[in-house]
Amino acid sequence: MAKSKKPDKDQFASDWMTQIKAGVEYRKKYSTRDNWEKYRRYYRGQWADQIVPINKIFSYGRMLIPKVYFRAPRVSVTASHPELFWHAKVVEALDNLCIQQMMLKYTLKSASLDTFLCGIGPIKLGYDSEFGYLPEQSFDESGETASQVSSTEHGERIEYHQNVKPGYPWALRTRPEDVIVPWGSESQFNLPWVAHYILRPLDDVKQDPKYQNTAHLQGTRTSTMIEEMRSQSSFRPRYSKDKGTLLCELWEIRDAKTKQVIVIAEEQLLMSAIDELQTGEGLPWEFVNFNPDPEYFWAIPDAHIISPQQEELNEVVTQTSRHRAIALLKFLYKRGALKQEELDKFLSGEVGPGVAVDDDSIASAIQTLQPHIPPELYRDAQAQIQAMREELGFSQNQEGSFSPYHGKTASESMIVAEASESRVDERKDIIADVLVRIIRKWNQFLFKFWNEKKVIQIISPQQGPVWVEFTGDEVKGDYMLNIDADSGMPISRAMKMQMGTEMFKAFNGDPLTDQVLLRQIALENYSIIDPRIPQLIQPQQGAPGQEEGTERQPDPAYDKGSGGGRGRKGSSPEQPEEFESFKNRMGQQ
Repeated sequence: MAKSKKPDKDQFASDWMTQIKAGVEYRKKYSTRDNWEKYRRYYRGQWADQIVPINKIFSYGRMLIPKVYFRAPRVSVTASHPELFWHAKVVEALDNLCIQQMMLKYTLKSASLDTFLCGIGPIKLGYDSEFGYLPEQSFDESGETASQVSSTEHGERIEYHQNVKPGYPWALRTRPEDVIVPWGSESQFNLPWVAHYILRPLDDVKQDPKYQNTAHLQGTRTSTMIEEMRSQSSFRPRYSKDKGTLLCELWEIRDAKTKQVIVIAEEQLLMSAIDELQTGEGLPWEFVNFNPDPEYFWAIPDAHIISPQQEELNEVVTQTSRHRAIALLKFLYKRGALKQEELDKFLSGEVGPGVAVDDDSIASAIQTLQPHIPPELYRDAQAQIQAMREELGFSQNQEGSFSPYHGKTASESMIVAEASESRVDERKDIIADVLVRIIRKWNQFLFKFWNEKKVIQIISPQQGPVWVEFTGDEVKGDYMLNIDADSGMPISRAMKMQMGTEMFKAFNGDPLTDQVLLRQIALENYSIIDPRIPQLIQPQQGAPGQEEGTERQPDPAYDKGSGGGRGRKGSSPEQPEEFESFKNRMGQQ
């Protein structure tokens, strides 16, 4: 009897699982997947008991990350048309706010470490909900995201990531093991689909309003997962403690061909909907990749390149340690030539003890042994370290130390201070490109989904703060954004006081500078001593040193204008017509 044909939904899910399994085989064959956990153990310092390591994988990994990520990432936005200049200022302020609130710096650092250990650092992008965004489920009556709370009457949370906020875009680091791409993929820029393996508590999956057909899901106990880890490498050992928790294995697929988001669990279709996150910028995924493979999607980890030298270095250091243990001073003595009390004197460590020897010849009674440590071991260790430096593109100076073989030249000092060269700069440029692409996709989300009025602060033509009201569609416009990644400088109180003092010295007495405001800014740096210090200025009397009979310069902090409030005499400069027109369209708070 012929087998009955599967229903369309079941066949659809089965076909997708076949493609995913092919993607798993593609990764297994053409990547270093089987060694990823070994490299992580090396990074953690988990070595065999008999090994004495010099953990270069850890030290080089920790040295690489500060060189490639941005300490205070920011972007500058430039409009392609002059009439959209102020729109770009709004978008720039909005982007930098999202970078800070969504902890994008932490995501980029984590992805850089994944790239060092596994060759690829996946970053998943989203909006509003961690497990898929549906506009009809965006907000409930209380303002919470409906996708983040259960469909039960109690409304318990079913999403817990703090970086995923209602109504905002996000970017999260994803484990390389949990990402599958189609067989034969070469680059992230031509992927027809990306599949994400997700483990969620079964109860949360059943209560998620996005999913259907969840009643028959069985889940997977973590105790069973441990038994299957050898055959299914996607399972994670950190879930093994809570053996009573039922977890559900989800495959979330972003299909560029049909622009759909598909969720499959236990070969059942839970969700198939239009993917609102697939904008003109592509799939909502980004990948950090320092060492691309010329043919395959799965890149080459730095840890894989230097692991043979790391293992050889450990062997050399272990052998050196064993030689050192047996190379301590030893002696042989003739049985009966030394009484026990005389032997104790010999081993006591006291200076100049008299030791009696009961033998005709001292030379025949005691013989000293002095083994040595082969000097070749040290040279071998240095050779392995040098090989790792060359493979990673680092020098001894770039590790933060001077070369011991000659004096400290001016050029060497400069290298130590800069700690950068072309190969490191290239990796930092890769991080900058990823940052730019993330912001571009975030902007598309904001343009599309921010239909309600939002408020953000920008700087007016008078260099004063202005609160602007806008919607996503109003700032979208018909223009392209040129986004340049930059590394902002974290400002400390000491640095702020220094910069304020230097600014006062530079502009003191300048007729084009408001001298009252200049002194106010300088004095505000000392408000930590006494909050009354900024009040030492009496603005009504004009700027100190101002000639009598001359008109005081307008001060945006007090005159009518962007920062007005007290209404002193004087007139503020006219604001540009473009800014006035922009405010009329957007609304000003």
